[in-house]
Amino acid sequence: MWSETIVRYSLIALVAGLIAFVATPLTLMAARRLRLVDKPGPHKFHIAPVPVLGGIAIWAAIIGSLLIFGGGREYRELAVIMIGGTLIAIVGLVDDRVDLGPRGKIFGQIIAMLVVAIGGVSVNIFDTEWLNIGLTVLWGVCVINAINLQDNMDGLAAGTSAVAAAAFLLLAVLNGQILVASLASALLGACLGFLFYNYQPAVSFMGDTGSMLLGITLAVLGIKLTFPDISHSQTWMVPVLVLGVPLFDTVLVVVSRVRRGKLWWQGGVDHTSHRLVKLGLSHRRTIVALYIATGILGLMSAVIVYIASPMVSWIIAGATVLLSIVMIYALELLWDSVRENRLDADIKVTAIGGGEEFLSILEAVTILARTVSVILTPVTKDNRAVSTDPKWNEVGIRRLQDYAICIAEHPGSVRSILNSNKTEFTDSLRERAALMNAALRLRGEILVNLPGLVGDNKSAAASIEVLSDIRETELVVIGGNLHENIIPTLVLPEVYRALTRAKCPRVLIHSDPEKALETLQAVGITDVVTHAIAPQDMHGPWHAVKDLHDSRQIAAVLHSIWLNRNRINILPHPLGVGIHG
Repeated sequence: MWSETIVRYSLIALVAGLIAFVATPLTLMAARRLRLVDKPGPHKFHIAPVPVLGGIAIWAAIIGSLLIFGGGREYRELAVIMIGGTLIAIVGLVDDRVDLGPRGKIFGQIIAMLVVAIGGVSVNIFDTEWLNIGLTVLWGVCVINAINLQDNMDGLAAGTSAVAAAAFLLLAVLNGQILVASLASALLGACLGFLFYNYQPAVSFMGDTGSMLLGITLAVLGIKLTFPDISHSQTWMVPVLVLGVPLFDTVLVVVSRVRRGKLWWQGGVDHTSHRLVKLGLSHRRTIVALYIATGILGLMSAVIVYIASPMVSWIIAGATVLLSIVMIYALELLWDSVRENRLDADIKVTAIGGGEEFLSILEAVTILARTVSVILTPVTKDNRAVSTDPKWNEVGIRRLQDYAICIAEHPGSVRSILNSNKTEFTDSLRERAALMNAALRLRGEILVNLPGLVGDNKSAAASIEVLSDIRETELVVIGGNLHENIIPTLVLPEVYRALTRAKCPRVLIHSDPEKALETLQAVGITDVVTHAIAPQDMHGPWHAVKDLHDSRQIAAVLHSIWLNRNRINILPHPLGVGIHG
């Protein structure tokens, strides 16, 4: 008996896996032809466009395997489930194509769950039918959105869904439920077949087509899995525990975004997986850890049903809820210690700038990068430029403090410390910066060149730390007042040579890049800048932004420049002057 059962559900999973494995390459070709790709962006972890029609392969795998093996008394309910799944897959496909928005998606989810509930697949807790249908729709919409939000990292949604399906399959087989076991094995096989292409680094994404299909299938499994000999007061915990990881992540994201005054449905890098990466786990270790957590919760659900008494079950459920609350609090504390909206957690950026306008640029850099280096150069009265040229200015102590606040791990705390500290700082810019680096928790360093005369009009000598930083950086950003710190830094022969030899993009951010390039050329600085960002009304080979003071817009463009450099793997060519001539 057991051998026949194992063979049956193994065959369903195998067929579903083969269908998904074969169909996914076909969806890759179709997605590229239709240009249905997920492009890199501020809230993405991939650095190249990835096709998003993998959900169709998952749909084909689930529906195909059920059509082959479905039958008997459960066929009518399977037909209703397949209709609801097809409907939600269509909603997801349309959303992948034209973006329905949150209201459109939720409306489609409600319709799909109503079809399932009216077709006979619903909870049976209340005596009133419409209450049962209402609870079924609410549960389905919650699970669909939980899996949809879980699809935020390569292999995460498919892997956790596979582990949850395995847990449902085990419970259903032990309980003798053919429909639930058949559906769970089909889902397990479909997820594993697709995971071959979706595991990091992914070559195919499931899109909303796949994530919402997985969600409605898991919701149905939670509804149909019943234990006749056990009270509802105990069995309701089972589907909640099995789907604990995506449900926990949904609660965390909603609480976090509402707390920060953001819309919960908007994309972001504040999910559980992203926070684990910020703790130091690699991408693969993060998703494996969440797979294991899902498996542990699945085993706990089996313990609640088959081993624990009702009192022990409630103790386990209460402890799990309490642990979840503590984890949400801890992860929120972690998130508060990290600057929001970082576009890439691993990129290292070097910034050279001056003036008040450099502050918004530096804010953009801190949004973009984990490690930020600010390069400053001392300027004394005896080594300024000749009187016919504009004066070179050194960054003052107030400006230096503003820069430190921008790149601090805890900007508010650093601002309070600097504003309340009445200690007299030394006149040496280098010593001031060293003190701030040592005393404050900065996401990087403020690096200062050596004071002294080099030639007739050079303000200082390059320090070893500055040259080493330029060699190791992945992006150089130059912006603000050219005569405050920028020209004094760029005219240093060693700095100039290091920048021209750097294999990374060197981006100038200025309201008039052509005039800025001419100013730099007048003092002998050429072939340093490879890209420029300017307001959209400045015509030329620049990257345009609507507002040059909007740090998020600047960060998005910098992120795009960095991605393109890594994607095409070609050294950027310097921009010249006389571009319109």
